[in-house]
Amino acid sequence: MSSTYPNPLKIGVFLVESGVQFLDVAPVDMLGMLQKDYLQGMAQMTKQSLPADRGFDIEYYFVSETGQSPNQMTGGFKVEVTHSITTCPPLHILLIGGPMPNYRPSPAVQQFLQTQLSHVSAFLTVCTGYGPALFSGILDGRKATAPQGLIPMLREQAPGTEWVEKRWVRDGKVWTSGAVANGQEMMGAFMRESFPELRAEVEMVLGASDIAVRGTEYGAA
Repeated sequence: MSSTYPNPLKIGVFLVESGVQFLDVAPVDMLGMLQKDYLQGMAQMTKQSLPADRGFDIEYYFVSETGQSPNQMTGGFKVEVTHSITTCPPLHILLIGGPMPNYRPSPAVQQFLQTQLSHVSAFLTVCTGYGPALFSGILDGRKATAPQGLIPMLREQAPGTEWVEKRWVRDGKVWTSGAVANGQEMMGAFMRESFPELRAEVEMVLGASDIAVRGTEYGAA
């Protein structure tokens, strides 16, 4: 299978030391549906024939500043951290879930995120995950979104970013989403746009999962 993305595909999730919203990072599992063995299982379940090379081999990197494990998330979930910001290799896709709104990244984290931005093909934030990107300078001069209730404050406090009230926004390789559920919609749109060579497989897994990808405008179906 030829693709615009390398294989194996290196997917990273950046976690602050504690308190990340578990549902904010759940969209990474949607990317996992494009793993070769998962697609073969889906094809068998739906009685379809699928060549063995369809999909990706995926390597997951769960990264925190210190690398201390496990990482305590909301809802009582604990995630095994695989790398620190100093041991994480260059990634292809990086997802940032939402920390508490008062989180501020250290200079080391800012440098890590800026460096990864130069490597990745896609840099995605969900809900308050905009924060680490914003305070690392990644959203400067870009169009972005965040939870609707925070947009007026952000327009005042961070005027260097063009804040728009949408479910998700793409500006180049940087994707930002509104609230928690919008992260799944953003990921669905990202998958459709980023993997044209897997168009049928993307639609198969989104359809089987009943994940709706509404328009970017609030109020639109």
